[in-house]
Amino acid sequence: MADLIINSFNKGVHNLIDSELLPVSAAQDSKNFITQDGKIKLAYGRVIVGAEGAIGTIQGLHWGYKINGTKILFRKTSTILQYLAGTTWTNIITGLTDGAEYSFANYTSLAGAFVLVSGIDGFYKINTANPASYVSLYDSVRNDKGKIMIDKGRLIMWDCANASKTTLKLSWVDRQNSDVYTTVTAEDIGTGATTFTGTLAFKAGSALRNCFGLVLSGTTGGTAETFVDNKDGTLTSNKGGTGTINYTTGVYSFTFSAVCTTAICTYLYENSTIKGLADFTFSSTRVGSEGNRITQDIGGDKIMNVLVGLDGKYYSLKEQSAYELNISADDTTFTNLVYRRDIGISNWRASTSTSKGIVFMNSANPDKPELTILQRNPLGDNIEPYILFPHFKFANYIYTDCCIDTWERYIVIACRDNSDQVNKTVLVCDPVTGIVDITSYPVRIFAKDSGNLYVGSDITQSVYKIFNGFDDEGYALENYWIGKGEQYTASIAERLKKFRRLRLKGLIDPDQVVEIYISYDDAGFQLVGTIRGDGNYVDYSAPQVIGGNMIGEDQIGGDEAVTAYPYFLEIKPQMQKFRKRTLKIIATEVGYFDVDTVIDWDIQVFEQRLPKRFRQKQDVSLNGKLTNQ
Repeated sequence: MADLIINSFNKGVHNLIDSELLPVSAAQDSKNFITQDGKIKLAYGRVIVGAEGAIGTIQGLHWGYKINGTKILFRKTSTILQYLAGTTWTNIITGLTDGAEYSFANYTSLAGAFVLVSGIDGFYKINTANPASYVSLYDSVRNDKGKIMIDKGRLIMWDCANASKTTLKLSWVDRQNSDVYTTVTAEDIGTGATTFTGTLAFKAGSALRNCFGLVLSGTTGGTAETFVDNKDGTLTSNKGGTGTINYTTGVYSFTFSAVCTTAICTYLYENSTIKGLADFTFSSTRVGSEGNRITQDIGGDKIMNVLVGLDGKYYSLKEQSAYELNISADDTTFTNLVYRRDIGISNWRASTSTSKGIVFMNSANPDKPELTILQRNPLGDNIEPYILFPHFKFANYIYTDCCIDTWERYIVIACRDNSDQVNKTVLVCDPVTGIVDITSYPVRIFAKDSGNLYVGSDITQSVYKIFNGFDDEGYALENYWIGKGEQYTASIAERLKKFRRLRLKGLIDPDQVVEIYISYDDAGFQLVGTIRGDGNYVDYSAPQVIGGNMIGEDQIGGDEAVTAYPYFLEIKPQMQKFRKRTLKIIATEVGYFDVDTVIDWDIQVFEQRLPKRFRQKQDVSLNGKLTNQ
């Protein structure tokens, strides 16, 4: 055997079996290295979003969207619900329960684009055109407070304050018509001025209302001037006049192009607690589209999360079981059955819906947690559970505060090591290639947007963008990559070996410094060489631009790109004859680094003996105390 050549890294971490039995390019363990595009790459860093927070956690993180597609980031931390205005976290609601979890859901209708928020303190509705304002929807008769999702024009709530923990509450189906929308025609705004300010009359009728669809008109210069609602909180007229409206509070400011006579405004308003998403009531003889109350009591375990399956049914993942709820197209028949009794999740965020099925960390057996997907049986229409990444030992981590989400092609899992008190591990799982990599960030909540992944911290009241840039807030990432216990081919696996040179090839930032270690027969790692970005083995004539985000080669979200250069390094390590060798890589500075090829060059094969450090005199007595002299 002349050489061992690894020129495609495509296995990630395999930690369930002995390191000698792993695929040739697999890692037995790693931290902050990503297996991608046939390489192992140093993971990207993180940057703060807004100001750094005090010690604590984030209990809710969510992207909302304005009607024009503009994005708004919301969070709940400590006792405050906030949104990000530029780079400043701005208060929306204060005085909430410290540490309480909050749930968010987006909804878009003819009335606008909204984020609904619910937790132990209340049930709130925010029009994203006016994110600093909110409507408090909670009504103990008509709705409740709990965790929420919205699907097919209906809100589903569970973990309710005023119901058992095995109960689902369903809202009316929002009809988006005159059943729920009220039209106000020609409301008098004023006369004899250019600018008019005030509050539309609808708000005086009920604090639960919000308005939309304004048409403002008046006469200026002897002809009609008409304003059209842009649906983003602004109005513009046919003569260049401008206006603003807060759809939640009804506060307006309208400026005509000249002095206006008899300004009037026609608009609509809604109250979501009446036949809307915040109305859970139903008739004694229920009819379609009304609210409903569904109990899922068998087993008595708490409903943790509700998700939509590939078959359009609702799956309630409980602590030790799961229910399947199917609603007929006419909304009159509800089939509510136990789906499985051998699956469950320990935290409500430990599951997510994907294009392939519902993915969750099955912790029904806490000693053997398994990442599981509910997907279609290839031979039929049934939804069945399947184990994902069976080569990875998920039992190495604790999932009591687990969060799972999708990000591009990956499934990302926030969890904690057995030695940690909070989540500091993010498992990056690629279901297409079967790769799992281990990264380290303090994460308890994910929120993704436009190729970027945002997280709420499990240590401070802070939000970060992770897998972005090449430093951890100015510091180098803690990292290592430990390869297979390599014995080469089976024919020489138990024979002693040497090799003359170790060669490594890839890309490196000029500022990066990478240490290479080798362990022979588990004797401890020895530093055998260093890859320097400023070394003479680096080809500066062939620069490559590396994007500032882990996904793809291009810049995403305006992130700064850097230039990396090819290196091809040969190391002559000192060694004795060995049975196996294990490679370890540690990057020590800030900057991009990857490896695409590792070569053990000129392997020499010797006798089949134990490695020298294991050779000792033969024990011959039955009690093992006497040896040959």
